[in-house]
Parts: sequence; C-alpha cells; structure tokens
Amino acid sequence: MGIIGRVKKAATDAGRFLSTTGRGALRKIGDTAGSIKSFAGKVNEATGGAAGTAWEASKSMPVVGAVTTNIEKGLNLAQKGSAMGLKAIDLGERATKIRSVGDAKGVYGDARSLYKDARG
Repeated sequence: MGIIGRVKKAATDAGRFLSTTGRGALRKIGDTAGSIKSFAGKVNEATGGAAGTAWEASKSMPVVGAVTTNIEKGLNLAQKGSAMGLKAIDLGERATKIRSVGDAKGVYGDARSLYKDARG
C-alpha cells in the first residue's frame, strides 16, 4: 500500500472514530436534556400544576428569574444542538458516499436546510 493509500485509510479510520464517538455524545446530551424536561413535567403533573406555576413565577424574580430562564434556554439549546449535530454527522456520512450528481444535489439540499435551521 502506498503512502496515499495509508493516509486515506488513516483519515477514514479517524473520521469513523470521531463520528461514532460524537454521535454517542450528542445523543446522550439530547437524551439527558429530554429526561430533565420530562421529569420536570412529571413533577408538575404530580403537584397538580403547582410546580409549573412556581417555575413560571420564579422567572419574574430578579436573580432567580435569570437562573430559571437560562436553565430552560440551556435545556432547549442542548436538545436542538444535539439533534442538529446528529443530522450533520449523518449528512457527512452521506457526503462520503456520493456517486452521482443526484446524490450530490440531495446532500447539498439537506446541508442547506440544516444551515437555515441553525441560523433561524
């Protein structure tokens, strides 16, 4: 195997490792954020809505409001970022398998859509 073949194989192996490791980490982040939000919903349900009312009321308090608002924003961003990261990894894997103009057009369209979602 020539030097170019070895470099290509090393790059492929590194890319595969990063995508599987990254995919697992992103999935865990999204799942954890979802679990936290689900747990909060169950607590709210168990308290007859009192916990949700208290959470919303806490947003109007000076220091506490900033913390609760940022917690909520952080969980939402974690879920959105995780989903977008997973889509980007899948898109990258599809891009490595392009064999025709039609494949390239599909990947380009999906990449463009993902970019718009990230900006919006």
